[in-house]
Amino acid sequence: MKRKNVFFVFFLCCSAMLWSQEKIVTGSITDSEGVPLPGASVVELGTSNGAQTDFDGNYQITTVLGATLSYSYIGMVSQTITVSSETKINIVLKEDAAQLDEVVVVGYGTQKVVNLTGSVAVVKAAEITRQPVAQASQALAGLVPGLTATQSSGQPGEDGATLRIRGVGTLGNGAKNNPLILIDGIPDDLNGLDPNDIESISVLKDASAAAIYGSRAANGVILVTTKRGKEGKLSTSYSTYVGIQSIAQNLEFLDALGYMEAFNSAQPGAFSEDTLQSYRDGIGVGTEALPDTDWVDLLFSSGALQQYHSISVRGGSEKTRMASSISYTDQDGNIPNFNFKRYNGRFNLDFKLSDKIDLAFDLNFRREDRRQPGELMTITRSAYRLQPLFIGINDDGSIGSGFSGDNPLARAKSSALDRTITNYFRGLVKATYKPFENFSISAVYAPQFTDRDRDNFLTGYTYYEFSGGPGVNNSDPSLGKETYTSFQDNFNAIINYSKDNGAHSFSALVGYEMLKFQSEVWGASRKNFVLEEFRGLDNGNADTQLNYGSSTLNGLESLFGRINYGYNDKYLFEVNIRKDASSRFAPGYRSATFPSFSLGWVVSEEGFLEENQAVNFLKFRASWGQLGNQFVYGTNANGESVLNNFVYTSLFGLGNANPVIGGIPITGGAQETLSNPVLRWETGETLNLGVDTKLFKNKLSITGEYYVRKTKDILLDVTIPPSTGLLSPAQNAGEVWNTGYDITIGWQEAIGDNFKYGINLNYSDFTNEIKNLGGLNQLPPSNRINRVGEEIGAIYGLKVERLYQENDFDTNGELNAGLPIPGFGAIQAGDIKYADISGPDGIPDGEITNDDRTIIGSDIANRNWGIELFTAYKNIDLSISLLGSGGRDIMLEGDAGWAFFNAGKIQKWQADYWSPTNTSAEYPRLHPASSHPNWRVNETWIHNASYARLRNITLGYNLSRDFLDKIQLTNARIYASGQNLATWDNMPDGIDPLTPQFSSGSFYPVTKVFSLGVNVTF
Repeated sequence: MKRKNVFFVFFLCCSAMLWSQEKIVTGSITDSEGVPLPGASVVELGTSNGAQTDFDGNYQITTVLGATLSYSYIGMVSQTITVSSETKINIVLKEDAAQLDEVVVVGYGTQKVVNLTGSVAVVKAAEITRQPVAQASQALAGLVPGLTATQSSGQPGEDGATLRIRGVGTLGNGAKNNPLILIDGIPDDLNGLDPNDIESISVLKDASAAAIYGSRAANGVILVTTKRGKEGKLSTSYSTYVGIQSIAQNLEFLDALGYMEAFNSAQPGAFSEDTLQSYRDGIGVGTEALPDTDWVDLLFSSGALQQYHSISVRGGSEKTRMASSISYTDQDGNIPNFNFKRYNGRFNLDFKLSDKIDLAFDLNFRREDRRQPGELMTITRSAYRLQPLFIGINDDGSIGSGFSGDNPLARAKSSALDRTITNYFRGLVKATYKPFENFSISAVYAPQFTDRDRDNFLTGYTYYEFSGGPGVNNSDPSLGKETYTSFQDNFNAIINYSKDNGAHSFSALVGYEMLKFQSEVWGASRKNFVLEEFRGLDNGNADTQLNYGSSTLNGLESLFGRINYGYNDKYLFEVNIRKDASSRFAPGYRSATFPSFSLGWVVSEEGFLEENQAVNFLKFRASWGQLGNQFVYGTNANGESVLNNFVYTSLFGLGNANPVIGGIPITGGAQETLSNPVLRWETGETLNLGVDTKLFKNKLSITGEYYVRKTKDILLDVTIPPSTGLLSPAQNAGEVWNTGYDITIGWQEAIGDNFKYGINLNYSDFTNEIKNLGGLNQLPPSNRINRVGEEIGAIYGLKVERLYQENDFDTNGELNAGLPIPGFGAIQAGDIKYADISGPDGIPDGEITNDDRTIIGSDIANRNWGIELFTAYKNIDLSISLLGSGGRDIMLEGDAGWAFFNAGKIQKWQADYWSPTNTSAEYPRLHPASSHPNWRVNETWIHNASYARLRNITLGYNLSRDFLDKIQLTNARIYASGQNLATWDNMPDGIDPLTPQFSSGSFYPVTKVFSLGVNVTF
């Protein structure tokens, strides 16, 4: 009996000890944006003890001290926590990239990544929002192999990147090489989108992936998916950043003393030794007595503040989900009176009416307000041209006269204003009906409306010849107004069917789409406004009034389909087909069909690789397909690039041929362009071979692709005899090939629970070649040439042998016998000696003429790469982005390239000029004039534009969970970021490698931005 009592007492003691260790742990589980995760699992490892979160993401579990809890949710990286003294544990689960990549957005749907047979690259939201940029296209730079995003301007509101997928595929002007950009399935402007609204971006690079879009997809497709509501408690997020913008690189000129010394070399005795000595002494330099104006620094000296604010609310129930956001972007320029504002609003709503019917309603609006000084490009060019000897600001602070009253700073600060306001609205309604399992019918209607008003008020300003002097007003006010409106109907209906019985998986899609676009533009102007404050058009002089206007419409109607088949997740097959009918072509030529086929073999599913520890995934892909291009760009009588909608028929215009009869002007009309009733579609054909692999427990991923892209029947203006009296019509004349490869290599690894890092590298290279020009060897050249066997738009000019030296001339200043005779004007020692190559088989003919021109440079950057580095330790994260490009050359001319051009000034890099004491100089002798034999397109002024750029560095810190709980926040992050921080290139000092081709100084330089930002979720 005593023994039983002892055992009973021992049992009670043990129970008491266990009871003292038992704990009730509560908390919440959310994603990285603070959205609650209902149904997330909490399991005590080694036991069957577990719990799930409720609708609000909350959980409760009874466990013991020292137990290990595992937190998991589909698509998220699991976490383990050892229970200690705390009774409340809140968990933030991060997205598992390896799992989320299993489904990607493709044309009119989604697809598992393991089943992809086409070339599709995906950019996640985190990669976009990591970079605080005003234009979403900038954030794509360096992220996707085969996609080049070139930002060649820092001008607020116009600083988006030009996007190209796998090079330049077609001839012609305008936007013919732009990819198709769809936002939630509807054509839209990527730069008008709030970057914080982006969920993911899919880049469809080959014909197999893009063929479902047919005639609009010849240059690839970019699919943007915006964020939608998730089931769970409503969460609110606020994001903001403030940045300072400055010029990354700008032209660097010699100061006043350097300018005068160099000018004396060009025109001896122009400046006396006494004047030079006064500047050397330095007393009073920079005053009215001894001007030394740095016009570039003076113009671009304004502080440029950027700010961004965004607030979003997302969440919902099983039946209703909502995602809404509003944002505000405010961006100043480094030039006075320059500002760009954008207001964005988005509202996405999803209803589940029943098990069979789903509805979605989207509303999106945007308002942009851009204010810039009148004649902006004239202002920048003046700053690059005006000599430092012209005074900008007088000693008493008044506006100086500059060059005979031309003062770019005064012009920028004047009341002249070029203002453009753009309003955009898009609605979308989508209904999906699922009558039975695996079958659905959906219909989408999305109207788009754009209204753009521009007021361009030009006026003068008051300047002073000297301090205290009388003011001179050079005002000649004028006002130009232009209004553009457009409306687009977008409608599509799609039937989807899928079936998966294990070994066999099958899906099919059939759809119809209709697009209808109409637009109208009108404009008017008047001059001589007496009172500048009253800028209504009716306040100008009625005798100076002008007006114009035009309207157009076009449409596209399409049928399309897709079939996917897979066997045992190993053998994959896909076929796409689309038939488009465009109003831009005549009946009988209006329709065209675009097919594609692709195959995939998942080798890692084969028996001989199933147990391989090193190879986790291996797939080979092959695809072929055709795409179309319906955009017919031409040149009007004013030399402007225009998109033509009815080139197949004879168009008669009124007001374009107005005769004067008996001294009275009569309104007349004429046909300007010859019609082409047999014009048909431009066709692109792509062969793509690819391999995807993941190695070493999915830490290393490699994707490689080789492609041949052919564009045939190119829509092109081909010269016709001038005797016709008409402009040439578009013709199907030409073929271009792009052949290249893309490579992506990535490594991601987590070390313990606190440290992870990753690196992604991508590289692409291609060759561009014109194969045919409708029977011609070349098109009429200008500064560029399109020639069979060469790349599109090659730079066309004179080859350079050396600089003439004094011993090349006799005592009379005539060229020595045997040297080719230049045909562009008189020359002397120090001028450029061009190569004589125009004779038969390249044998010199003794003359230098335009016939000696040849290809001397490339305008295509065909080698591009990017590197993304990311690391995180506990609450600290760091990302670094670099990118680079090669193969492109830049031709600089005018005020941007030629010293003293048209009485301009001289840059520092131009100071190595020829003189009798510097005969081995890099550049020819100086010559102040508006024309000269040296100032032609030639190799001297061609510069290698290859570069590497530190695109972005972002350092962030996530506030600790304990602190967040105290202030009742779900998530909070602060960060510092720098954009366009450094560039390494071969360009002359001060010249950015992305400067526009053939620039003469009319451009806004690229900028760099330093930002501080905060992201908060509550």
